Amino acid sequence: MDREEIYEMVIREMTETAVHERNEQSPEEQELQEKVARLSKEMQEKIKDLPEDVKKAITDYVEATLLAADHDCLYLYAQGARTVWRC
Repeated sequence: MDREEIYEMVIREMTETAVHERNEQSPEEQELQEKVARLSKEMQEKIKDLPEDVKKAITDYVEATLLAADHDCLYLYAQGARTVWRC
């Protein structure tokens, strides 16, 4: 495992831990997570009768969007962490 892979693993773990702690301590974040869960169930219910190709296109789009946002957040976090580690 090279240095970049180790950084990525450590950053992912630190990010997940920080988000988990924030969600536990923040009523606003808990409310947002509950809203996301409700909307997810609602979306699943609304798309269940759509043709499979349409349902797949919607699901693929949502998953890709969330994955891209996750990658952006990890990248930005890593840039900040690298700046701190260099000091």
